[in-house]
Amino acid sequence: MNNTSLFNNRILKHVIFWILYWLLWVLLDVMRGIPFLNACSRYLGCFIEIPFYYLHMYYLWPKYIDTKRYGYYFLIFIPLLIFNAYLVLLAEYYIIYPILLEVPKLPEDFFSFTRVLGLTRAILLWFGPATAIKVFRDYYANKINLEKVEKEQKISELNFLKSQMNPHFLFNTLNNLYSLALKGSKRTPEALLQLSNLLSYMLYDGVEDKISLEKEIHHLNDYIELEKLRFGNRLKLQLELMGDFNEVMIPPLIIIPLAENAFKHCALNERGDVEIQISIAIQNNELQISTINPVKNKMEEGKKNGIGVQNLSKRLQIMYPKKHTFKLEEREKKFYADVCIQLS
Repeated sequence: MNNTSLFNNRILKHVIFWILYWLLWVLLDVMRGIPFLNACSRYLGCFIEIPFYYLHMYYLWPKYIDTKRYGYYFLIFIPLLIFNAYLVLLAEYYIIYPILLEVPKLPEDFFSFTRVLGLTRAILLWFGPATAIKVFRDYYANKINLEKVEKEQKISELNFLKSQMNPHFLFNTLNNLYSLALKGSKRTPEALLQLSNLLSYMLYDGVEDKISLEKEIHHLNDYIELEKLRFGNRLKLQLELMGDFNEVMIPPLIIIPLAENAFKHCALNERGDVEIQISIAIQNNELQISTINPVKNKMEEGKKNGIGVQNLSKRLQIMYPKKHTFKLEEREKKFYADVCIQLS
């Protein structure tokens, strides 16, 4: 019932459009001094052209113009246009002029090819604005649909990247807990509690489109506390927070992949202190995140950046196209990661 109602409404809209469009041309003749009834009669032939318009716009155009088969289009369009002109001339010759306009005698060359060509130009002029409206309307509708599809694809990709991040993070954290358990550390229960807090964050806050920057930093602190259990006194961490974080909203799980990447480069089996610097700042409506960590072990080129950092790069490209920079660089046995996001 709803589909039928929608179809009928569409037909009604088209009928109203053609009546108003026809009246517009009639009024243009009236403005030139032609009596209203005569002008109406003169343009009655236009209603014969309307079926040709629908054949053209709903069959020929999508089948040949949209598929760029222009030769086939003109091969069919031109004969149909001429045939339509002859139909209009027949209506004018037998009905409109002799009966409605009371013109009993018409020129002998009324059906001449010259007159047909003149009428084809008039038909093209009549269809021009209506065709332009249809083309621009379809273009706009297609553009809206394309943007909708692209948006849905981006959402699907973001959800997929998020679903990859959680198992990746859990895998790394379980490895840390395994190391503590092997050492018989009494701090293993504390580490499990930290992991519980982190998983709670991911399950409930990590699925949101935006969260407060303060909450993300709180999540970072939980992660750092867990890493402290793993590294012990060897860890020399410098965390710098600069700027006003109030009411700053960001996508969740933006900072943690960078922190994970920094800790990943610091091998447990190496002696000496592990120095890591993490800086988070809000300046000039920009979120600036940077990490610096030592790189002591040689790693394969393809394994230098983990899944978390790769996913972060893809997420930023989707969420902040042309509004972010992401740089990863290794120099002088140190690894530098810098992210700058323009906040709206």
